[in-house]
Amino acid sequence: MFEVIGKPLFEAAAQTFVGAIAGYTFEKMKDHFYRDNTFDGAFDLWERGIHHNTISRGDSLAFDGLLSPYVQLFPRDPYNNATRWNSLYNFEGKISSQEFSKLEFYAGSDETIRTGSLNGETLVGLYNRYGYIGEGMLGVISTSYLLKRLPDFFSPSFWGCRARITGTLSYCPAQHGFVAQSMFAKAGLNLETDQYREIPYIKINSIKLFNRDRDRISSLLGSPWAATDKKEEPYLVQYGYFSNATELSACNNKIVTSPSWDSVKVFYDTLTAPSPSLTFSKNFIG
Repeated sequence: MFEVIGKPLFEAAAQTFVGAIAGYTFEKMKDHFYRDNTFDGAFDLWERGIHHNTISRGDSLAFDGLLSPYVQLFPRDPYNNATRWNSLYNFEGKISSQEFSKLEFYAGSDETIRTGSLNGETLVGLYNRYGYIGEGMLGVISTSYLLKRLPDFFSPSFWGCRARITGTLSYCPAQHGFVAQSMFAKAGLNLETDQYREIPYIKINSIKLFNRDRDRISSLLGSPWAATDKKEEPYLVQYGYFSNATELSACNNKIVTSPSWDSVKVFYDTLTAPSPSLTFSKNFIG
């Protein structure tokens, strides 16, 4: 297999997604279960639900927010983002540009992937209605059910929609935090925020869409990327709105026309990758 600069991080992220899919079970629940467990977007679920222990593993919940095919590459608690960024940008000492690029890529929080369907299930990103990739939660859903509700979900132009979903709170093993710990320690930095063995995700069993135009308005911001095997430029990263087709196209074009494009080994989007051999799914999930 090729040697890409961030291979251990990518492998760890892939194991998180595989763990979520393996733990997925399709469950039907009734609305009255959600009276006390209804959350307004990802921040509400993280803070009121998880941090304040109003919801536990296996509990039923309802979630109103943005449902997207774009998933956070390194799923994590968004309330730790600021501490993580400060750890990276406020330290004394020296670090090579290559090592700094790897740490910066991991700490950035908003890199995303779009995997398509995996063994009959699909990974989805769950965000606030006006969402940011670095502030979301992972979800898993039956692909057949998903396509009944959203037939265009795997269209290259589909970036997400506002929806009310129901499901159960579950946890899957997370390895990327431990890989990052060793990377930061090597650079002389103490990364305290990602010391978790499991991360929460939602096993989704129903999707309710909104019909009125004013209720469907939403947006999604984040970072398209590609990984290379070049030490001097391990990552090509852009920043823009996935909900703006022109802006996303410009971001993607900037990546594929980069002088380093010939060295790219992984491209973030399975549906628009120039070759299947460049996709994250092909290289790290199988």
